[in-house]
Amino acid sequence: MKKIKFILTSLFVIALVFQSCEDLEEVETPDFSINYNLKAKVGEPVEFTVENSPNFLYFYAGDFGHQYKYKDRTNAEGVVNMSFLNSQKWGTGTNKEGNLTVWYSKDYDGSGEAASVNNATWVEITDRFNISKLYDFTLQESGVVDITDLADGNTIYFGFKYFADDLSGRPSEWYLDDLNIEMDVADTPAPLKIANEINPGFLPVDLQGIDSNWNANKWYFDTGKGGPEFKGLWRMRGQVKIAGSWVVNEDWLITKPINLTKVNPDKGEALKTYSEKLKTFSYTYTEPGTYTITLVGNNTTIYGDKETVKEFTIEVE
Repeated sequence: MKKIKFILTSLFVIALVFQSCEDLEEVETPDFSINYNLKAKVGEPVEFTVENSPNFLYFYAGDFGHQYKYKDRTNAEGVVNMSFLNSQKWGTGTNKEGNLTVWYSKDYDGSGEAASVNNATWVEITDRFNISKLYDFTLQESGVVDITDLADGNTIYFGFKYFADDLSGRPSEWYLDDLNIEMDVADTPAPLKIANEINPGFLPVDLQGIDSNWNANKWYFDTGKGGPEFKGLWRMRGQVKIAGSWVVNEDWLITKPINLTKVNPDKGEALKTYSEKLKTFSYTYTEPGTYTITLVGNNTTIYGDKETVKEFTIEVE
């Protein structure tokens, strides 16, 4: 009888230990909550208090660029527009204007090699844009140009071609700045960003008139000029002589690959990681409106992951 009692007691203890291990391995479903004022004002921080915060917590404020429903959107359909600033000076004779043209290619390989530029198929679209004739280095708007017809989901390159072959006069110098390619999509308060001169950026290619001087007869990025956002602009110094004479000069400033249907997904803010504690956080809205706030909580361990998504509403005046 004692032996039977001992066996039963041992089995009971083992069961308790097993149940305790199971409890340790169980991942709890996040059950957090937040408190905040349901009404807020533009420009004033909204203070949020978090109760029972999970291991990981992500915050989507609900304003433009931070909407949970667009977190996986990488492609969109809409009107695609392109614009840039340009200016020129110093050219004489036939070099006084017409040295800058705009092209696109869908079969350029992006290598930056002269042979690749020559072998690619380039289509000119200069007539869609306002190319500067001011002759005073005042940056001129190209106009916001609809290029939706070029958006087919494939890679495209835009090239700004500088070409001067009249050796009787001084070639012009050009500035190029603030390239912007954006998509107007229904139900968005602002265009979605596709590309600018920083992302994906440019790769200059020299074809003719190459000189060893650091900034002569080629496109280069001049950090001493340009708007405050980019702190510089692309500059073409085509007026430098080689061996005392003007030369035929052809240089391309070509974007890195762009997909005109690809957009950046909306992003949330990571409020905390596993080891951090979180009781409060704040956010400031810059535009009035009614926003859907989304909080994504995760409890994640080596034994698994459980997620809770909660939505809240705030009115900003």
